[in-house]
Amino acid sequence: MFTLLKKEVKAGILLYALLMAAIFALLLQFYLGRVVASERQHQAQIKSAQAYLMAEISKDLVKDDSGQYQFDKGLVTYQHKDDVLVETVTLESKEEFHYTFYLPKKENQAPEKESH
Repeated sequence: MFTLLKKEVKAGILLYALLMAAIFALLLQFYLGRVVASERQHQAQIKSAQAYLMAEISKDLVKDDSGQYQFDKGLVTYQHKDDVLVETVTLESKEEFHYTFYLPKKENQAPEKESH
């Protein structure tokens, strides 16, 4: 035993308390690391979903061979060649996403009426 502030204390209790504090700190550090990683992954999924939604919306608006559309969350630039539409979505955070859509060829024929 040794004396601490005029009280006799066993060293084993202090070592046990120090060990428990170290284990708690390690568990807390691991948990906080997982929470931060989960939040980063969630933010990345949100940005990816926003970019894909902008690409899907602008896919239906394409009129020329190339052009761009401005959204409140970013800019969509597209190039239309044959039956392939290549879109680049640039978000406000300067992140870029690239999408390729294969569009069916438009037929100018009117659908035939079936008679019964």
